[in-house]
Amino acid sequence: MSGILQLFGEVESFLSYIKNEKHYSEHTLKAYRNDLKEFLSFISKKYSDFTLEQLKDKLIKDFLFEIKFQNKNSSTIERKISCLRSFLKFLLKEGKINDPIHIRLPFPKKKKSIPNVPTEEEINLLIDNMEEKDFLALRNKAILEIFYGSGLRVSELANLTLKQIDLLFRFIKVFGKGKRQRIVPFGWKAYFVLKKYLEIREIFLEKLNKYTEFVFLNFRGDKLSERGIRYLIKKEGQKKNLPYLHPHLLRHSFATHLLNAGADLRTIQEFLGHSSLATTEHYTQVNYEFLFKNYFKAHPKANKD
Repeated sequence: MSGILQLFGEVESFLSYIKNEKHYSEHTLKAYRNDLKEFLSFISKKYSDFTLEQLKDKLIKDFLFEIKFQNKNSSTIERKISCLRSFLKFLLKEGKINDPIHIRLPFPKKKKSIPNVPTEEEINLLIDNMEEKDFLALRNKAILEIFYGSGLRVSELANLTLKQIDLLFRFIKVFGKGKRQRIVPFGWKAYFVLKKYLEIREIFLEKLNKYTEFVFLNFRGDKLSERGIRYLIKKEGQKKNLPYLHPHLLRHSFATHLLNAGADLRTIQEFLGHSSLATTEHYTQVNYEFLFKNYFKAHPKANKD
């Protein structure tokens, strides 16, 4: 077997590993597959007779130089390096290479950008005015309520099952990245919409003569995909002049609005399922208008009087 074919086989094993054991999202899987396909293509052009022994620092550096030469943005480069790190670590773990190359891969400096988070009023106006006329309308409203009310990742919501939801105590048992489990609550508005949706969902499945544990379904009664969720959220956002709305932004909104209301970062970290507090800080946006309003309201020297 040629080295390229062998490496292709290792790529497939790696993708299977991060899907089934690490539970990476469909979005990440697709991106990593494309990144590694690009890496394999680079190796094929550079070597006519490649072997795994040639998987050294220089080869990796040459590949990264080519990516930078293509003027990829820092987020794309960071993801590609992260992908290579994980893949090389996997090869080392499986005994396919002996050199821990991954630890010598640098991360590019990434510009920290603050997301354009919708205000609480914009989110409430959007969700409160959504229709509840049929199965799909109730499903869409329940999805937005849960996203904004619990800060779930799109992969977590797509894979949500009935047994993960406790309607009595209003919480969801979430299985996040690396099989980490956390408990996240949801409010009364989400409760009432979700309860209605689950009732009509049961009737809907009976008519189709189907059964599934997945909570959010498409019109055929199958699990709603992450792509389908992104599409419906964008579509709902467009109705209320929020064309940039997407699942991750609702997660940002959840964290930012909690922070603005006085929740501490540790609590938000637990709700979001972050292993690092630094990640949580990146997800939260301090609303300076909110801070100034509270300053002028609370500080004894801030008022005219």
